[in-house]
Amino acid sequence: MNPEVGLAATRLALFLIVAAGLMLFVVQPNSAEFVVTVLTIGIGLAMLGLVALLARLGSVISHRPPSTAEDEGADDDPPMRL
Repeated sequence: MNPEVGLAATRLALFLIVAAGLMLFVVQPNSAEFVVTVLTIGIGLAMLGLVALLARLGSVISHRPPSTAEDEGADDDPPMRL
């Protein structure tokens, strides 16, 4: 994932979580606004988790050593001499 995209998605998710979290103090419980606010927090948390997962998978894939066509059939053991 492009680092700028990950940073923008993280900022958006944090904005959703913080804004909706502050709204919880303002809206009345058992109202439609409360339900929408709680769902917004859930969406922000899911988005933040997805960004973290994709960043983790991207770092694992980028640290993998490159394989070449020569290495695909080769063994790690040296050839035996008679």
